[in-house]
Amino acid sequence: MRTSLLQRSPAPELLDERAYHDLEELRGNLRDMARYDHSLGVFALAMRLVNAALSPSATGYTGLDVGCGSGDFIAYARQAAPAARWWGVDVSPDVLRVARQEHPELFVVCAQGMRLPLADASVDMVTCIHVLHHLSPPEAITLLCELRRVARLRVVCLDLNRNAGTLVGAWLLTRLTSRNRLTRADGVQSVRRAYTAAEAADLARQAGWADFDIRLHGPFRYALTLMRSLA
Repeated sequence: MRTSLLQRSPAPELLDERAYHDLEELRGNLRDMARYDHSLGVFALAMRLVNAALSPSATGYTGLDVGCGSGDFIAYARQAAPAARWWGVDVSPDVLRVARQEHPELFVVCAQGMRLPLADASVDMVTCIHVLHHLSPPEAITLLCELRRVARLRVVCLDLNRNAGTLVGAWLLTRLTSRNRLTRADGVQSVRRAYTAAEAADLARQAGWADFDIRLHGPFRYALTLMRSLA
């Protein structure tokens, strides 16, 4: 049965099913994703939203990137804020193997975002970039509850906004700039699986987020930001 663009697709991405031929194909896909996020300003946007929670005199803080992938955002964040201590978690051992090879200086741990091995309010800043669309609504709510639980100051979730323009843009971008099979397939399926900004806000409310902001950044993506935790 076909799924209308107005409906969220339940079909998993190739990455979610580990349907890559080998580690090199996975590495190529992760490099493509990091390249897109860097060049399209996603990493810079995440850091602006993180910095907005800091006082002008603040220098060091702790940061956790949930669903860290190849670790490129953590490397970017450490360059942008050398005094901060960032680390990451990802559920995929293969993805973390690539991350450790690409960035051996980073500290990354294999763990589920929905069950983080951390105490309440134990991390100042939590980022979660392009993770929500991989999850079903109940899973997404559980993840948002966990992010809220461990964050002391702020949670920043960035993801794609499902609409026709984003779908066309993803199709063109991946076809024009990559020959990687995963990139081309999952780039489009990511949009089909994505939540709209309104849907993401509803998930946040169901997760108990009270003081949050949901904002579109261009037509293609949104930022869901928890302004403060209950700590």
